[in-house]
Amino acid sequence: MFAEKRKAGKPNGLESLEEFDIVLLNIIDKTIRYVLGERNTLIIYNRLKESSCPMQEIPRRLDLFSAVLRNLIGTDRGQILGASAILEDAIVKALSSELGLKPEKESTVFEERIRRLKERYNDGRSKAPQKSARPNSI
Repeated sequence: MFAEKRKAGKPNGLESLEEFDIVLLNIIDKTIRYVLGERNTLIIYNRLKESSCPMQEIPRRLDLFSAVLRNLIGTDRGQILGASAILEDAIVKALSSELGLKPEKESTVFEERIRRLKERYNDGRSKAPQKSARPNSI
């Protein structure tokens, strides 16, 4: 959803987000749509919006995103056991791959895994050689 728009600039409502957060939203959107389909994706986004968490707020409110997934998809009997954790794991793996990072361990909490990936991503960017704004003088 955001991949095409990201190339041409930030889509409406995402101007204040960091590059990592836009990549995260793109991965979340692609993964949920692929795994659950369009209709179920819209149900999740509507539930988040009802909880005062529009899509662009997801990177700042991963705890709520995870809670909504767990509520809708479930973790208990009568629901697909661990389905929300499986979806969260798929998001972490896809995000790690997109960023060229090794995925975080599966045993940690979703928000923590994303936070650690963001830290590692930002650390890698800050250690990358910076291009000089001035041309080399002879």
